Amino acid sequence: MNRTNILSGVTRYWEKLAEDLYHRQENLPASPLKTLTEVGIIVAGLNMILCTIMKEYMAAFACLMVCSMLFFSYFLRLYNRQELAKWVVIISFNAGVLVVSYFVGIKSGVYLYYFPVIFAMIFLIDTKISKDLIIAEIATLTFFGIAFIISPNNGSGNLVQQSHYIYNLRINLTLSLLLTGLVAFSILKALNKKEEDILGEKNLGDTIFNTSLDAIFIIDLDTQLISDCNKRALELFSIRSKEGITLTAVESILGEESAKRLNAFSKESFTAHSPWFGNMEFSDAEGRPIFAYVNIVVFEHQKCKYAKMSILDITEVKIAEVETLKAKERAERAARVKSRFLSNMSHELRTPLNAIIGTTNLLHQEYHLNSQRQMLDVLKHSSEHMLTLVNDILDYSKLEADKMELNKEPFNLSAFLEKVVTVFENPVRQKNLSFQADISSVLGIDIVGDELRLQQVLNNLLSNAIKFTDKGTVSMNVKILMRRSNNVTLRFCVQDTGIGISKEKQHRIFDKFYQADLETTRKYGGSGLGLAISHYIVQKMGGDLTVESEPGKGSTFSFTVTLPLETERQSYIEEVKEVRMEDLTGVSILVAEDNPINMMVVKRFLSKWNATIIETVNGLEAVRAYAEKKPDLLLVDLEMPELDGAGVVAYIRKTDKDIPIIAFTAAVYDHMQADLIDKGFNDFIPKPFRPEDLKQKLLHYAKSLQHV
Repeated sequence: MNRTNILSGVTRYWEKLAEDLYHRQENLPASPLKTLTEVGIIVAGLNMILCTIMKEYMAAFACLMVCSMLFFSYFLRLYNRQELAKWVVIISFNAGVLVVSYFVGIKSGVYLYYFPVIFAMIFLIDTKISKDLIIAEIATLTFFGIAFIISPNNGSGNLVQQSHYIYNLRINLTLSLLLTGLVAFSILKALNKKEEDILGEKNLGDTIFNTSLDAIFIIDLDTQLISDCNKRALELFSIRSKEGITLTAVESILGEESAKRLNAFSKESFTAHSPWFGNMEFSDAEGRPIFAYVNIVVFEHQKCKYAKMSILDITEVKIAEVETLKAKERAERAARVKSRFLSNMSHELRTPLNAIIGTTNLLHQEYHLNSQRQMLDVLKHSSEHMLTLVNDILDYSKLEADKMELNKEPFNLSAFLEKVVTVFENPVRQKNLSFQADISSVLGIDIVGDELRLQQVLNNLLSNAIKFTDKGTVSMNVKILMRRSNNVTLRFCVQDTGIGISKEKQHRIFDKFYQADLETTRKYGGSGLGLAISHYIVQKMGGDLTVESEPGKGSTFSFTVTLPLETERQSYIEEVKEVRMEDLTGVSILVAEDNPINMMVVKRFLSKWNATIIETVNGLEAVRAYAEKKPDLLLVDLEMPELDGAGVVAYIRKTDKDIPIIAFTAAVYDHMQADLIDKGFNDFIPKPFRPEDLKQKLLHYAKSLQHV
């Protein structure tokens, strides 16, 4: 059983080996070495038979050894040992012919095999003169000479056997000639294959050269003449054939700039400057301009110096770039015009709105009939709604240009939230809704941020909550998520029990001008900008405004922001409470306002607060009144005839650095607060103004006057 398994294993091994050798043989390419090896095995085998017939057993044994070595070299080639196989063949032939010649004599003609070996070695070793070729040829000639020196004329056979030498000579001569012919045929075949490969590579190179998207010129650096070019070069420069461009001066085709660039390459170390690349301008045969990206690479061929100049046409890109720059300039001009237009329209719209809202507030506060109250409420609501739309449009323009800047001023968070809640108490009461505000966790906290923008976000969220809720509750709560030594993370949440938003529409609720549906728009109105602007402001603060909602059950809008803590100062709201000033008795205020309606409105409020009013209608009057009456503070319009507000402030600051000056303006523009402070103003109050905002700022600066 064991013997059977062993035999079976040996059989499988030899079958696998035979299969492997067969596949290697199939994949072995033809070559002079292969031909010489195969023919050599045949020749050595025939000579072994002839020597055996002549009873030259030592010579027959030498032929057997040559056969063995040639078989060995054949197997070496099968296993990709080409170099070793080559030397085994050469040594086997030389040594074998020498030994056989020694035993069978010169007359046998065995030495004739040296000639095909000498001929074949030129291609077996190398196709050019090399050290290995010289060594192999010298060794072969040495063996050849030794064979003639040491070999006898006849072999060791008797006289009867001498007739065999004639046949042996003829056979060896025939085989030698046959071997020479086969080697020559194999060499020619290999050379033909090599020539085809070279031609194929040349055709591939020509194809790559002519199908390149770059226009390529080959230039002789010694003569500055164009030696060659590809098809793309002819197309780009509108030249009909190569005859019209080869052996032509570079300057005449590629211009003076190219000639100067090529002359810059040093003749001694010209490759040290390679490659060069950059933008250049050319013109074709018809005078059309060509803008191109150029790459110059220098090289040496047959002891001549050349440059390859690759030209990539970027004319369309350049034109597109110019058009893009023009479009950018047009867009920037349009943006500036738009900004000026919005600023002017803001001023023009706010001025009458200031009069409407101010007058409405005065009528509300003064005696009026109960039958007039409803009309006053409509007037107040409509004017404030219009002001909201104006503000939204201006904020939208900033949102589009990403130019909204946030102020960083300290304020008391709880006082700020109380003010927000107070604004919405009346609208909630009018709709018979329940309003809940939980701000207990943030009492006594002073933070640094943009109070107005944060108020704008909460106002938008609360306004929407009240607008879209017909019954139930509107709530706002603010929680501290994390408090650190220098900042605090706050979560603001506004919740309602209103109409809600469907799931498929929630992802678009923060898009500009988007509203849930037409029915909602018709019923509730609105510009569709409030949530988009709020979302943008929250992102500028480093947070993200999100919504959770279900139709018929209400919505929850929330955002989380991290704001710096202010521990060294308190907001002016608390300071005002400490002063306990209910009016402006004893405070003289210079008002510079050229619009008579605005002047009338602000005078009525200042009179109600018992302030002393110094009235001026232009900048020059304001300067003279300041010099004569020395007011405690100034309320100055920015845009006035004779001398504008900035000019008034510049004049006053020459003599008085400390007097409070408040800008009273309807203008809105980028970095407004910083710009006004740079011009010398202490603060500003926008038109239209809320009476409580104006009073609070005046009280703040009046209190500072008492401490001076």
